[in-house]
Amino acid sequence: MPIRKEKWTLLQVPVTLEASRATHRLASIFVSPGGVFVPGSLVLEAGQPVVVRFAVDGRAIVAHTEVRRALSLDEAAARGVDPSTAGVELRLVRMEGDGSQVLAEHIRKVIMESGGPDG
Repeated sequence: MPIRKEKWTLLQVPVTLEASRATHRLASIFVSPGGVFVPGSLVLEAGQPVVVRFAVDGRAIVAHTEVRRALSLDEAAARGVDPSTAGVELRLVRMEGDGSQVLAEHIRKVIMESGGPDG
């Protein structure tokens, strides 16, 4: 049986990605309960740790992640990302403070505002 693909929610907030060799600043990312999708062509290696910093509703979130894999346009589109956007999928390892709760509340709010999980 195939693994269910999680849908990602777009967050248009300033984001800082701290990787071992570089720091990247982005205008948006996509989030899901289990990971982060970083749009664009960043050079990150599978398994590489990345700290993702952003804020939701004025509350800071620090997510410790690791690079899972690069996603093609089709793979990203299957998860709800604009079909013209490729990027890198990051797996959540842990979150500092109440970051996971803040993120879960925000995702729930966005889903309900868009008409529910099937809307």
